[in-house]
Amino acid sequence: MAKIEPGMESMLDMYFYETNSLLESLDEILLRTEQANAFDSEDIKEIFRIMHTIKGSSAMMGFDNLSVLAHKAEDMFFVIRENPDVITDVSFVYDLVFQVSDLYKAQIEAIQNNVNGEYEAMNFDDLIDKLIKARDKLTSEANGETPAPAEAPSPAEPVSAAPVEENNATSAPAAVQNGKTTVRVFFEDGCQMENLRAFLLVNTIRDECSFLEYTPSDIETNSESAKEIIDNGFILSFTANDGKNDYILKLIQSAMNVQSYEVLESAPANASDNTKAAIPPEPAKDNNTQKPVSTAKPTQKPASDAEKTQMSAANANPGGTQQKQNLISVNLAKLDALHDIVGEIITTESMVISNPDLEGLELESFSKAARDLKKLTSELQDTVMSIRMVPLAGVFQKMNRIVRDMRKKLGKEVDFVLEGENTEVDKSIVDSLQDPLMHLVRNCMDHGIEENVQERINEGKPEKGTIKLSAKNASGEVIITVSDDGAGIDPEKVMAKAKKMNLLTKPENEYTEKEIQNLILLPGFSTNEQVTEYSGRGVGMDVVKSNIEKCSGQIIVDSKKGVGTNFIIKIPLTMAIIDGMEITVGDLVFTVPIATIRESFKVEPGQLLNDTGGKEMIMIRGVVYPILRLHEKFGIDTEVTNLEDGILLLVETDNKSVCIFADKLIGEQQVVVKPFPKYLSRYNIKGEGLSGCTIMGDGSISLIIDTNLLIG
Repeated sequence: MAKIEPGMESMLDMYFYETNSLLESLDEILLRTEQANAFDSEDIKEIFRIMHTIKGSSAMMGFDNLSVLAHKAEDMFFVIRENPDVITDVSFVYDLVFQVSDLYKAQIEAIQNNVNGEYEAMNFDDLIDKLIKARDKLTSEANGETPAPAEAPSPAEPVSAAPVEENNATSAPAAVQNGKTTVRVFFEDGCQMENLRAFLLVNTIRDECSFLEYTPSDIETNSESAKEIIDNGFILSFTANDGKNDYILKLIQSAMNVQSYEVLESAPANASDNTKAAIPPEPAKDNNTQKPVSTAKPTQKPASDAEKTQMSAANANPGGTQQKQNLISVNLAKLDALHDIVGEIITTESMVISNPDLEGLELESFSKAARDLKKLTSELQDTVMSIRMVPLAGVFQKMNRIVRDMRKKLGKEVDFVLEGENTEVDKSIVDSLQDPLMHLVRNCMDHGIEENVQERINEGKPEKGTIKLSAKNASGEVIITVSDDGAGIDPEKVMAKAKKMNLLTKPENEYTEKEIQNLILLPGFSTNEQVTEYSGRGVGMDVVKSNIEKCSGQIIVDSKKGVGTNFIIKIPLTMAIIDGMEITVGDLVFTVPIATIRESFKVEPGQLLNDTGGKEMIMIRGVVYPILRLHEKFGIDTEVTNLEDGILLLVETDNKSVCIFADKLIGEQQVVVKPFPKYLSRYNIKGEGLSGCTIMGDGSISLIIDTNLLIG
């Protein structure tokens, strides 16, 4: 068992966040370039920079196996960077780097799940051997033009500044005199361990510089240097390999925890006394072979699927220093706590304003203050919710990798299309969507897309299959669709399998086609006779259904044999606070989400109709809608049974509409959604059209209506 080095615990969150972000960027580059079947020079340089950064930060944290693994991958890309034409077959490079990414993620997960700082250190020897062989192969194919990079330093050795060699010492003064830039860097207030953050910054820019020195010089070994950095800033003097120092400034600006920097007119007078090291690039890699580095802006690090979410704030900076948008990494648990507090504030506000002791009193000042309070709490809620909203892009992009791996293993040619990946939902919902989407995409690849290309041609389809993952906002909810143009679901095959497994709850002839299709969501159901890596165990679709229901969502299966299958997921934008309209039915109070209400009205004579089956209908501006009596739906005793005596609410969702009949309308209220107690789950309350409950101002309970399920 390995152990996290003492004193590094406070740095773990930053390391996990930064490394996971870099690995996501790496996967994105690999997937994009693999489709083009070629690396361009900018992609190669970016991958090299990612590996170099991960290597340095892992070494600093004491994760030696990870540092060596990244170093070997970096060595391979050094050869590729110096000789881009050396790659004639890029497939083996992709396979190796994807393995590096997967093992890195697995090791990081093991470290995150550590107990008392101890974790199981994975052995990467096999993959490291493959990387070394790949590097040697690429080097030999370059006909000796590129010397093989040096072996990685011993894990115990710090990956830091190399001492100045004589051949570089003579050239350093020329670099200082010609094109040197000196900057003072300031880190974010309260980020802590400024010396180690400075060390990470040095590692980030080292390979892009022909000359580099910094003050204080003992950032790696002396924790007291952090105070000097806080007081005076971190001073860097450098010359870029190609003389274009603006690129180095961009790297500094985009580095983590850098708040701002200022370009000094000249190096500080005492720089030669305080600066102990002039750092050339690592000799094994960059001596006399460094090619010009592009000035393209580095790839932004995605934050979609990180353990932490980000809050941005504008930060004015006097004095003419270069200032980037300030990003603060905040633990999601703190945002959850803030969110819960806002929910309690809204409930308490409702209890104060609706206090029965105030009934009948004319309190003008109180009413004005209450309106102002309601406005402020509403703005507070909107702000907190906006902080928690993140795009689906991070989860969607991860599905690219699943399609890529299955495409190779199953031998199926498939185009993967993404739409609406910038649609935003609550962070907690995004985290819950990864597993369901993974299972659905796997299902489309394994079950949906035909194995025999000739079958597709006979059906008039293109040889390549298509899987589409799309998202859009609609009526206060997000609709996510996973679809394929494959063979579709065979109702007869599904029914036969369900019958064999004793999953039927009524006679076969009573099942509709929709009900048959939804049988695939039952636990243990699978139409595959043989167990494969991806299917056959009856595990998957029931996980999809249960996970989506935990998000107060719904999944709909829509398939046509020979045409394809659509899996439609409907989830709320947020599960916590909604704007609702309160209505009464007998002695009970219901809350209807305002986003689904089109209008409310009293029945006029002549509007009421009956369909051929005798069901009540109402005509509104020439359109006929069905009527749903809540007191009949839920078996509630009420004296208001005449439609003309009550109130109707026209609600609409997913292109379906109905008029809900209730006793009377109480008014609009912002409510905090509370889940039903677990012991009520056996009654399938959600299936009847109720999504949760809320506490009203007088302390009573209001049931929240789920219009999706109520209408469906």
